[in-house]
Amino acid sequence: MGMQTDDHRLILYRDGQEPRDITQFIGDLTATDELNALSVELTFSQIISPWDKYVPKINLSPGDKLRVNNKGTDIFSGVIVRVGLDGNVTAYDLGWYLNKSNIVFQCTKTAADTAVKQMCAKAGITAGEIISLPTKITQSWVGKTPAEILSDILSACSAETGKDYHYRVINDALVIKELTEDVLIAYHKPAENVAFFNITWALGQVSGEDSIEELKNSVVIAAEDDGKVYIGAESSNASSISKFGKLQHVETISEDPGDAKLRQMAKNLLSKYDRVEKTRTVEEIWGADEVTSGVVLSFNSPAFGVFGKQRVKRVTHNYGGAGHTMSLELQALVAERSVDNKDSVTVYGLPDDLGNKSDSSKTGESSAESTSEGAQKFLEVARSQIGYREQGSNRTKYGQWFGMNGVAWCAIFVSWCAAQSGAPIAKNSSVSGLRSYFQGKGLYKKTGNYIPKPGDIMIQKNSVSHTGIVESATASHVKTIEGNCSNSVRRMTRKYSEISGFGTPWG
Repeated sequence: MGMQTDDHRLILYRDGQEPRDITQFIGDLTATDELNALSVELTFSQIISPWDKYVPKINLSPGDKLRVNNKGTDIFSGVIVRVGLDGNVTAYDLGWYLNKSNIVFQCTKTAADTAVKQMCAKAGITAGEIISLPTKITQSWVGKTPAEILSDILSACSAETGKDYHYRVINDALVIKELTEDVLIAYHKPAENVAFFNITWALGQVSGEDSIEELKNSVVIAAEDDGKVYIGAESSNASSISKFGKLQHVETISEDPGDAKLRQMAKNLLSKYDRVEKTRTVEEIWGADEVTSGVVLSFNSPAFGVFGKQRVKRVTHNYGGAGHTMSLELQALVAERSVDNKDSVTVYGLPDDLGNKSDSSKTGESSAESTSEGAQKFLEVARSQIGYREQGSNRTKYGQWFGMNGVAWCAIFVSWCAAQSGAPIAKNSSVSGLRSYFQGKGLYKKTGNYIPKPGDIMIQKNSVSHTGIVESATASHVKTIEGNCSNSVRRMTRKYSEISGFGTPWG
């Protein structure tokens, strides 16, 4: 419980030098923590005045270490990654490194928590507090980042247990915890002569939306082995399908968990995805350092549509100015099912010897091992943008670059990534334009027997008109990086029934 007023200080650390408090020489200090991001982002502007002898020349540069300290407690520790000529600086905590190195890693029937620790050792990452994760993992990754591997492992755990997990690098070590449902009561004390109070008592501007963009009302549990695809179980909600149409999620697994677990996985996944997502954004609420992504706050403002337990999906801490304030993106902890629950589950079972009939290198998974250098650069640029969000309705840095800001931008994002990396893809603002470009060059392959390669361009069906960049693919699904997906750049897993074809810029 915060019993004192805040006093956030920015401390600079350089090898061979004493730590230096540079708070008075910077402004606009903010820290952004997003639930599905890899790390906390710190931004600020440094005062630059070459002609003023009274303004110290700090000369911040990439690689400099920073900490944000509030009266003896470090609340951020990281490294500067970008310094602009205009004085704007961006730093990240050490979780940033999880998405910067590619490794080769394989595990067979290994408990997930053990697999994570083995992966950490392989990647040179310190394993900190890691919750017990008994789910057995059998999978190989070639040229994947630790972040991608962690995402795959924790997704498998969530499918089996129905629980959600959160990971961060804390005190230079990877920590994995189950997302709590316990309510945090956060307090703020704006001045020494004012008593501390619960921050949820006073709300700033509230906005939000109810959405079915991420809703799935049909789930298939599938596995592939030795060139064959097996369906282990299916679940669906007939009421939801009747109302919204069939929206299907395919979950791939690598070994047979048994019929009981297949049934539970199908139920868990349907319950997780068949929900109307209700998000609320609260601007200019009083700040509290203990409010991080993943925590649960309790609100009682039904008039503004914010009440009950709310999970913090994204928090931006603003330090200075009027004091410590926050902007929160919230999601109801108990999301409503899309319609009345009429779930049905069918279990077909999987072969007992699944995964033992062939070498893992023959699974048909397209990977970085066979990816050209150009495609790798293309993907590296796309990966670096994951987590970027619109700055307004369809307003992005990609649209500004293209000269068509404020319009649908999935194809513009592909064009931007191509321009940054030198990929041989013509500048296009529309999905139809991309499709026509590849068709005209004889580089378009319709969905069928073709398994796309990393760096290929996924084109969705005409009625959907959406595109993205392929990261990897198997015979059952395609993993992509997509712009203009829920107003952001994010990773997605697509089934082939959603896709009309692929542009193949790498031949």
